[in-house]
This record gives sequence, structure tokens and C-alpha cells, in this order.
Amino acid sequence: MFITDFFYWFFVGAALIAYYAVPVRIRPFVLAGAGIAFYSLYARPFVLLIGAELLLVYALVRSSRIRSSRPLFITVVLLAIGVLVYFKYSGMLSDTLNELLRLFDFNGLPRLENLLIPLALSYITFELIHYIVEMRRGTLPEHKLQHFLSFSFFFPTLVAGPIKQFQMFMPELDKPFEGRNLVAGSGRILIGLFKKLVLADTINLLVQPLNTQQGIMQTEPGVLWLALVAYSLVIYFDFSGYSDIAIGTARLFGIVIPENFRFPYASRSIAEFWNRWHISLGKWLTKYVYFPLGGSRTTQLKTSFNLIATLGVSGLWHGASWHFVVWGLSHGVMLAIHRLYAKKLKPAIKIPRWAKPATGTLAVLGTFTFVVVTRVFFILPLYEAWVLLGRLFAW
Repeated sequence: MFITDFFYWFFVGAALIAYYAVPVRIRPFVLAGAGIAFYSLYARPFVLLIGAELLLVYALVRSSRIRSSRPLFITVVLLAIGVLVYFKYSGMLSDTLNELLRLFDFNGLPRLENLLIPLALSYITFELIHYIVEMRRGTLPEHKLQHFLSFSFFFPTLVAGPIKQFQMFMPELDKPFEGRNLVAGSGRILIGLFKKLVLADTINLLVQPLNTQQGIMQTEPGVLWLALVAYSLVIYFDFSGYSDIAIGTARLFGIVIPENFRFPYASRSIAEFWNRWHISLGKWLTKYVYFPLGGSRTTQLKTSFNLIATLGVSGLWHGASWHFVVWGLSHGVMLAIHRLYAKKLKPAIKIPRWAKPATGTLAVLGTFTFVVVTRVFFILPLYEAWVLLGRLFAW
């Protein structure tokens, strides 16, 4: 991972010196240049592709017609989505189509080989869609190409977020140097490194039984439960650790970016969990998938569909495989059930004050158990996931 490379931190230091050495109006150029250099170093074959996509989208979106022409708006959004689908999902789609054709005794089409995915394409695409939609809505401040490129190529968040918002990012570029940002940023980076290199790497030793089919079949159910809980902790400390490092690195430049985690495993419901887990992704999905589908301002059945579809998109975004989709859909179904409970049943249930600590604890344990169990669909292909579930519950 980049953040464990000495060169990465050398790069951060050089970019930091250059950023504060120039006048404020030049800083967007420095950040854009640093981001392009970073992308070139770690994903050289694709920097021209991503650069061309960004420039094309910028040119089209800056057209005065974007606010009035729905066909142009849809075309630009489809352009951004199309690049992501081609590189990340073409193999999955061709495999699925071939399986469907075989059901009707048709010979399968030639398989599309899995393509090498450009670095950070998923994050770049989601931020690009945000930019396109908000430009059409007219909610973004006046800006130039260097501001757009510094936002899109901002290297601390390129690899794994958090997902930024342009209207919050751009004003941060005008802040003067403050020593407290260096202190706060460095402290946050150290917390992130501790999470990733100490906690995640140490706990990961307990995950080994899940790494092979043989390990799953030969390991006792109790040990498999321990391994699955360990995996859930590993993915949290690893991902939140990276977010801490990204947030801390951005703070070194005086830039505040969104928080991504707020103790999600202390959640008392699945709805609360998704308000605490990968927060920037959850907000993006709510704004650009859930609300356009109709959100909750519709019937209970349609709201349930909107929740399930939105979490299905979340699963697909995490990986080009159907087991990720099943993972997302399972959370969507639970969100729909929770919403029905909160609307219909919860108001009628009166819990004595003395029992609330116990019921709160049970709610936390129940939510955590659901999250842990559904991780099997995040880790493994569908067949292996069902095998693991069978071993966990001794089917």
C-alpha cells in the first residue's frame, strides 16, 4: 500500500513545501500537478486516459447548455459511468450473459478478459458524477480548470476516499498557513498508521481459516466465528485507518475533508450503522441514487425498493462480482425491515427506563452480529459463502 512506502511520505513532504511556498492563487496548480505526478508514478499507463476523461467532462459540463439540455447532461453522466463499467464490470457482465445464454442452450459468446482497472477509478467516477450533477443544479462556486483538477486528482483521497464534495473542497484552498494544521494532521496520520499497521495487521492473523476452502471445511465453527469477527475488525481498522491518514494528510495542507467512520460497531440498528460506516459513500448514495429513485417520499413498498436498490449499487461499487451485490442487497433488505419496524412497531412498544440499558446492549450486539454474518458475502464467492454459513450454523 502506498502509505507504507517511504517514498510516499517523501512525496507528501515535497508537495507540502511546494504548496506553502507559492502564493495562494498558485496552490491549485501545485495540488493538481502533485496529483497528476502521483497518478503517473503509481498508475502510469492510465494517467492519459483519466486526464482525457476529466478534460472532456469539464469541457462539456462548462458548456452553458448543461443546465438546460437534459440530453447533454445524460450523455456526460453516461460517459463517466461508461468508463467505469467498461474497465471494472465488462468481465462480470460477459460472464453473466454467457451463463444466461447457456440456460437456453446457446453457445456462450467469447469471454471478455478482466481488464486492468485504472487506479482509483471508482472514487474518481463518483466524484465526477457529483461534479456533473451539482454543476447542472448550479450549486458549485465559480472556478477554473486548475480547481477542478486539484479536486479530482487530490492525491491523499485518490486511492480509498473519503469521497469529497467540490463546494466544500474549493474554499479550503484559500486558507492561510496555520501551524495547528500540521499538528492536527500529523496526529491523525499517526492514529491511522497505528490502526493499519498494528491493529489490523495483528488481528489479521486470526483470519487465516477463512482464506481457503480447505481451512473453512477443517476448522471448528467456534474458530470460524472468531475468524469472521476478526475479519470485521480488520476491515474496520484497515479502512478507517486509511481514512484517518487521508484526512490527516489533507489537514497538513489546511484542507478539511469529510469524516468516514464514527464507531460503526457501536450502532444500535442497521440504519445507524450506515450513518456511521463509510459515511461519505453513504451520503453520496443517498443524494445521487436514493433520492432520485424517490427516497422515502412515496409508499412503504416503493421506499423499501429504493433502499434495497441503493444498497445493491453500494455492493456493486465495492467489487465486480455478484457476491458483493448480494452483500449490498442483504443490507438493503435489513434497512427496509428496520424502517418498517421504526414506522409501524416501535411507537407501540413501551420499554421501561430500567430495561433500556439492556435493550440497548442487545440492539448493539444484534446489529454487530448481522454485520459480521453478512460479511461472508463480502469475502467469498456465493457458493463458498453458503458453505461458510453452513459451517457457522452447523447445517
